[in-house]
Amino acid sequence: MIFNQQPSAQCGAKSPMIYQFYDALYSSTGFYYQCDVYVWSGTTTLPGSPNWTINRKPDQYENGRAWIDIHKLVEQMLTEDFLINGTYKPNIGNGAMRVAVKVRGVYYVGSTLTYTAYVTSNVVLATLGYAYTSEGFNHGISKVVYTDKTQVTMTSQTTSAYLWYDATVVTSITCGSATVTPNTVTGSATTIQGIELVQLMAAGGVSGSTSVTFVKAGDDITIPINIVCQNKYGQEDVLFLNKYGVYDSFLFNGVHKSSYAVSSELYQQPIYKQTDLTQAWTYGVGITTPYLTNSVQTMTVNTDWITENDVSVVEQIFYSTNVLVNGPQVLSTRIVDSTFEYKTRLNEKLILYTIQMEYNQPKINKIVR
Repeated sequence: MIFNQQPSAQCGAKSPMIYQFYDALYSSTGFYYQCDVYVWSGTTTLPGSPNWTINRKPDQYENGRAWIDIHKLVEQMLTEDFLINGTYKPNIGNGAMRVAVKVRGVYYVGSTLTYTAYVTSNVVLATLGYAYTSEGFNHGISKVVYTDKTQVTMTSQTTSAYLWYDATVVTSITCGSATVTPNTVTGSATTIQGIELVQLMAAGGVSGSTSVTFVKAGDDITIPINIVCQNKYGQEDVLFLNKYGVYDSFLFNGVHKSSYAVSSELYQQPIYKQTDLTQAWTYGVGITTPYLTNSVQTMTVNTDWITENDVSVVEQIFYSTNVLVNGPQVLSTRIVDSTFEYKTRLNEKLILYTIQMEYNQPKINKIVR
């Protein structure tokens, strides 16, 4: 039994996670592959029991090979519980989990059910990330710092600017006079860790624009931090689940506007009404009457002038399944725009994006459990 294809290292569970396998005994009587799928948090040691068992017949057109795609199973096990405001060094929690598959052949020798030895796949770390089609299936996440931003733009009051990193590679993080070491890596829940930038800058005695350096073997990774002042428009700090399966942030500090779509349900009153059983019928007041009014808020936000490097980050906001606006409350939104235009300096000279978002909560609170 061998694996012909399998994910390696880290991968995004929103794109196919394909395991292809082969056993030379595939033509045996009643042969099928038994695939045990494991998804768990903790060390790299597999749990005692699988989460799912999937049986596959060998494909005669593929010379007896068979395959499974488990990304939907893995995705449903992952959660987005790692966005922890105010936490200096948060862990990703169940936003990343370990995955492995064990496969064996099952067949008959006479009337006796016979099993081959199990073969175990790589143990990989899966997040709520994804790959582009051009990157192929089983595309691994090879980032050390899980963002495509070449710099972080934020205000001094921003509380949602995190950078997430691979704590098995990064040995320390420096900013100003501060040096921070990752939490001890004991399992998948702590392999991906984050650093909250405002608190890191405060610890390093930095109040203006600076940079943060992720120290690792070989070349370090340095990301500039650009501190901007509050402007007359105000700022909207948009959080989104990025391509690598962690929450990223982007500051929209251009013009922003809000509008409200108001709707009402109506009912028809009787033309006549009787206010007293002893009195005659009289005309009713307000024959058509609203009884259920609701309002949905839509917000239009604009970036400042951005570089071409930031275009791919804005693109990921359009693809994100969870977009949040960080203010007095963190509110869930969705992107209304259905088209993303990939802008370049060659065509646009100056690059700016306008995005329309609709809040997922009604303006009037009518949420019922």
